[in-house]
Amino acid sequence: MEGAALLLALLLARYFNINLLPLTDSPLQDILTGTAAAVPPFILFLFTLSEKAENIPIFSSLKKTIMTDLRTIFANAGLFDLVLISLLAGFAEEILFRGVLQAKFGIVAASVVFGLIHCVSPAYVVVTTIMGFYIGALYYASESLLVPVQMHFIYDLAVLIYIRYFLSEKE
Repeated sequence: MEGAALLLALLLARYFNINLLPLTDSPLQDILTGTAAAVPPFILFLFTLSEKAENIPIFSSLKKTIMTDLRTIFANAGLFDLVLISLLAGFAEEILFRGVLQAKFGIVAASVVFGLIHCVSPAYVVVTTIMGFYIGALYYASESLLVPVQMHFIYDLAVLIYIRYFLSEKE
């Protein structure tokens, strides 16, 4: 799927005459910014799995999705698989959603489509749409595609490693 997202991004960028490269003028700064930007959503992810979130409907629904669907999908993935999946998702999706869709149609359209593409459950769509706005704001503020690419990569990697290696069945 990530390969299809990247191919679609490249085709749409060519069609709309959008220059995607270079991703940044300040690689080290943008990698650090993107890495730091992954911390707040990861903390929200951890909160979702906590006992404190169980009485909040959207979080309890997300926890159920994480505990059943996502854990099952990644149950047998190795660390190399998780890194590769996270890297491809971060790069392909951000090139498509921020580099093309947000550049052409704006942050609202890009964020809504981002949420809909991640249709695991209704609550997951809502949260990923909000995450799309967050990532879109990072792109807007930084004027660099590398910031959202790095943020998405680090967030996905942290979440997948946590789900695969640290999430116990009793949570």
